[in-house]
Amino acid sequence: MFVYLISPNLKITVVKHIIWYVRSASLLLALLILFQGCSLYKGSITLEEAVTSQKRVKVTTSENPKSLEFKRIELVNGEYRGLANRYDHSGDKIINKESITEIKEYDKTASDVVTFAPLAIIIGMGILLFSGSSDGGGY
Repeated sequence: MFVYLISPNLKITVVKHIIWYVRSASLLLALLILFQGCSLYKGSITLEEAVTSQKRVKVTTSENPKSLEFKRIELVNGEYRGLANRYDHSGDKIINKESITEIKEYDKTASDVVTFAPLAIIIGMGILLFSGSSDGGGY
């Protein structure tokens, strides 16, 4: 209400700045969400291939309906042991070879593309949106 008392042009300027700040905050939040990333896994491999590859794997067993993610799988004293990820507090697990239904290997290239391609698109869109004028309104 007080904006009308000062000047009608001031209201337009204030609205332009508010829109610019909302756009900037939206872009920043979108970038933060995309930096979280995601993990993609390739098709099925055998247990022996998982041991020799020494890469992150996702193991599905008949005993556990939820997939287990491991930093890698090692063969220790004749038993397969899944080394826990950094944030998994349950520790290393012994894997029963007979109960495994599927093992998927981590695909770093695809994960990087899926994480950073949308980020590049959003940055490009942000540059296009905010390069319109120098008054900060983007118009």
